[in-house]
Amino acid sequence: MKPSKDRLTRFFEIFPGLLTWGTLILAPVFSYLHPAWVAVYIILFDLYWFLKAANVAIHLMHSYSNLKVHSKIDWNDWLARLPDLERFKFDLAGHIFATKNRKLRSFYKDQLMRLKRLKADRNFDASRIYHLIILPTYQEDLSVLESSILSYATSKYPLDKMIFVLAAEERGGKRTIENAQILFEKYGKTFYKFLLVIHPDGLEGEAKVKGANISYAAEEAKKFLDEKLIPYEDVIVSAFDSDTIVAPNYFAHLTYDFLTAQKPLQTSYQPMPMFLNNIWDTPAIARVIAVSSSFWQLVEASRPDRLITFSSHSMSFKTLVDVGFWRRDIIPDDSHIFWQCFVHFNGNYRAEPLFTTVYMDAVLGETYWGTLVAQYKQKRRWAWGVLEISMLFPEFLRNKKIPLWKKLVYGERLVEGHYFWATASVLIAILGWLPLILGGDRFGATVLAQNLPFITRVIMTVATLFLIFSMYVNMVILPPRPSKYSKWKTLSMLLQWLFTPIVSSVFGSFPAIDAQTRLMLGKYMEFFVTPKHRKSKVEVSEINYARS
Repeated sequence: MKPSKDRLTRFFEIFPGLLTWGTLILAPVFSYLHPAWVAVYIILFDLYWFLKAANVAIHLMHSYSNLKVHSKIDWNDWLARLPDLERFKFDLAGHIFATKNRKLRSFYKDQLMRLKRLKADRNFDASRIYHLIILPTYQEDLSVLESSILSYATSKYPLDKMIFVLAAEERGGKRTIENAQILFEKYGKTFYKFLLVIHPDGLEGEAKVKGANISYAAEEAKKFLDEKLIPYEDVIVSAFDSDTIVAPNYFAHLTYDFLTAQKPLQTSYQPMPMFLNNIWDTPAIARVIAVSSSFWQLVEASRPDRLITFSSHSMSFKTLVDVGFWRRDIIPDDSHIFWQCFVHFNGNYRAEPLFTTVYMDAVLGETYWGTLVAQYKQKRRWAWGVLEISMLFPEFLRNKKIPLWKKLVYGERLVEGHYFWATASVLIAILGWLPLILGGDRFGATVLAQNLPFITRVIMTVATLFLIFSMYVNMVILPPRPSKYSKWKTLSMLLQWLFTPIVSSVFGSFPAIDAQTRLMLGKYMEFFVTPKHRKSKVEVSEINYARS
């Protein structure tokens, strides 16, 4: 799909790729012309990434700790106590003094402060809240869809407060429709309402993207809510992927966070995605990518000022209706819905970390090569989020109500994230050698040249030590090893981190460069549906919910 673009939009489409290619081209040029300048830049760049690695490790530890603490709370009990707010706050204050566990005590303090900021006349009745669950499907196996639905049906939340929508793509063909019918017949009476929605192919104004499907499904659900006179303000919509399995506390935790958010209608709720459903079956390279992606979301959760929605997420249905649902013509619907709301509310919108887990599949193709190709395409699809710059920046220029500082901060973070995604691993791998190779004798004889390899090696070696903590967290969050695999498979879970340099470049920078180059040249992508293959059935009861 090639929509017409105005000049301003095209400029911002070209800008990220121009920045990336300018860096990659000028690096060897300046290494030849001004090797000393580049050498100094290398040292500063490596130092920056050393500090960034330390910062990432700290935030990873913080989020992982929060995840463990939140998993210990009976959120249904907290929902029941919430209407008597003063009594609940009194009880929390008592827990603070009685609890010896430092992390748990800190959690109680945070929750008490959260409640103190709320007005006492707010409606805290959880029984009025309905959960609208949208699960899109396109040619996935029946077992993948059923494991997801089972996790919702067996969660610790009243099923008569759940409206489930199975959003099937007509273009998925006969098997997609048949699987949807099977699931409707089997689980049709499990929830308050099970809606089977078939999204027609080729509707005007739509691209072949997930956003078109889930928006169509949400509009059908809206008709049902209108028929039952259910207020949109009382509905929380969760847009999941087909393989999304939720933790048992998901809906109760989400309801509590929604009822206690300062501005519930101006907040998205982002759970912690863990790509672990089939992690034992995937090749080592795919495992590193899956775990690294999970870790990155944990890191972002610890920095809510930077957090935006990703993959499976939840929000107020009223807000979704007000902003016109997800975009039907772009790939990054999950992140763009945040920006739609951000602009709609003139910058007064945020994504709040929801410290509970949703489990999804790591990439697994039918063959090893098929897995690698699918993995590359998935990362390129994620990197296509660079499109946000060309959609958001013109809105920033037009909207005078968003504070200037928010425009600058959020805009800089968006550009920085995509720029370093495309360039960082390549520069770390080759930039340190360029002044030595291209600088010739005029640089090679200098003191800086003699010490450059040593300085960069020390900085990056120390930074690499932070991988040890990542390896530890990786082993802790893994689901139990299937009986069909020996203990040597567990050892491979440690050795897989040797592939980190390859993964960073081939499945990190290269897909991002690919995406930015396509956008720069106007070669617009359409949605790549990541294949969902599993070598064995995923038992919902065996999923490792927030291991402590």
